[in-house]
Amino acid sequence: MLTYKQLKDLDPGQFEQAADGWHKASSCAGEAKDRLNDAVNPKLRAGLKGQGATAASTRLKKLAESFHYAQVQCGLVRTALNGLAGELRAAKRKLTEAVADAEAVGMSVGGDGSVHYTIKDQGPIMPGSGSVKPGQTTVPFSPVPPSPEERKAQGFADRIGDALREAGRVDHEYAQTLRRLITTATLKVTADDWADSRKDRSAVGKAADDYLDPVPKDRTPQQNAAWWKSLSEEERADYTSLYPASVGKLDGIPAEARDEANRAVFNEKRAQYQMELDNYPPEPKIRYITAGKAGSIPDSDDKAKWQQWHDRQEHLKSALNGMKRIQTRFDDTGTAGFDNYGPNKDNPGQKGLPPAYLLGFDPENNGRAIIANGNPDKADHTAVMVPGMNTTLGGINKSQIASDNLWQATSAQPGNPNVSTINWFGYDSPSGMINASNDDAAERGAPDLNRFLDGLEVTQGGPGASHTTVIGHSYGSNLVGFASKGGDLGADDIIFAGSPGVGLGHANDLDAPRGHVWNEKAGNDNLVPELGRFAHGGGSDAAVPSDKDFGANRMTTHDGDHGGYWWEGSEGLRNQAYVVTGRGGRVDLED
Repeated sequence: MLTYKQLKDLDPGQFEQAADGWHKASSCAGEAKDRLNDAVNPKLRAGLKGQGATAASTRLKKLAESFHYAQVQCGLVRTALNGLAGELRAAKRKLTEAVADAEAVGMSVGGDGSVHYTIKDQGPIMPGSGSVKPGQTTVPFSPVPPSPEERKAQGFADRIGDALREAGRVDHEYAQTLRRLITTATLKVTADDWADSRKDRSAVGKAADDYLDPVPKDRTPQQNAAWWKSLSEEERADYTSLYPASVGKLDGIPAEARDEANRAVFNEKRAQYQMELDNYPPEPKIRYITAGKAGSIPDSDDKAKWQQWHDRQEHLKSALNGMKRIQTRFDDTGTAGFDNYGPNKDNPGQKGLPPAYLLGFDPENNGRAIIANGNPDKADHTAVMVPGMNTTLGGINKSQIASDNLWQATSAQPGNPNVSTINWFGYDSPSGMINASNDDAAERGAPDLNRFLDGLEVTQGGPGASHTTVIGHSYGSNLVGFASKGGDLGADDIIFAGSPGVGLGHANDLDAPRGHVWNEKAGNDNLVPELGRFAHGGGSDAAVPSDKDFGANRMTTHDGDHGGYWWEGSEGLRNQAYVVTGRGGRVDLED
């Protein structure tokens, strides 16, 4: 427990000065990480080939991860020190106010925190003065009751004692927390390190519970932006360190802030999942019970336990595959492509992919991930792509390749337009034809898409700051239709690809300027629109966007199947690129 003199002489600002130093260390580590990931390593991969270049690139990736880990850990130390300073300042304020109030009525406070008083109306058997200590009580059964002055002095002393106890609690809790924030200096950051970082954050959060208010929930993107702008740079850094999952979900705050927060969540969740899979329990045995003529059947409780065991293991494997794919996209910054479904490798002038921004991430259930190619806050043209049914975090590869290919096709347009393409896997995609035959997933996901688009408008500087195109593939087009029904879709153009219907009967019913609704239907993609119209078609004729009477601009595309709308060098991809970059007049249309 702190003594009266220690708390009285304490300067909480010294901890804030130390926090500033840790803030600089965290910022420097973050800048070094970004420079390695977004500049140095991409140039190395683009300029050099061979085993030496590959080894050097791998080494730089490890160094970048080490810088990221240092950034996160230094941020936690900074937050802990700021929390310590804030809570000690509050305790000292209570002490100072108690002392001031005592002195204001003519009492004095000794070096041990005791309060000295003088009795003004002295009786024949009462002493003329005295002192009390925090928590002191009168002697039991004393024939002399305490004087009013003594009772008042005891009140001041108890307030001083409360302040000292609070300061002692704070000192003890933060001492334990700061002792946790010790790591081993090494280039290689392991899953154990990231898992420990998650525990460190929990410890800091418990200690600093009174330091920061909770991150706002259920607010509009405009309100989120206002809240974020009201914070100081240090407060933003503390919120990002302490509540990365909450900060990473806030539509309306800058993409760089969301990316920084979500990258920490990504690394910690990836480590958590890998450790859980590495230590997964053995397969439980199922007992069988006799069922008369039917023979033996599995015990229902055992079967349920086995199913739970199996499903969790499969989820871990699938989610880790998805996280590996996302990490691949991070690592592919500066490169032109990675497989035969990727960008055209025969194009020598093709740009390398821009830095990726992780605008949303959650591996639970089907998983969610929102990945932007390039910073959308600074883009002149933005394309938000909504994938269709059976999309999971583990299967995010195809939708990410589509986003990458579209970025290549759009950024190659005349004038080198500044484009950001966003793979928006931000909803619970339906699995299987039965689930995809109803509108439940689209109806639930539509508000999230609208909120995301509103957030983009806020961070970009308003509705006219960036030309925005929303692209719905397959069931994703149904979600776009639901998002458009309320007149809240922040889009300048809408593109549907392989659409089973959008719940509306005509293009003019959608929330886009007239003439700015587009559709593509591949030559061998007849099954989805024809079957889909019975579930998602709109109007009295159950119209779908590929119908001529629907009124969409029907773009020419490839002769392939339902999954080929973003094939490299395809006509359909080129037409989409024209729309995304505001060159709709160059699109080739069907008769």
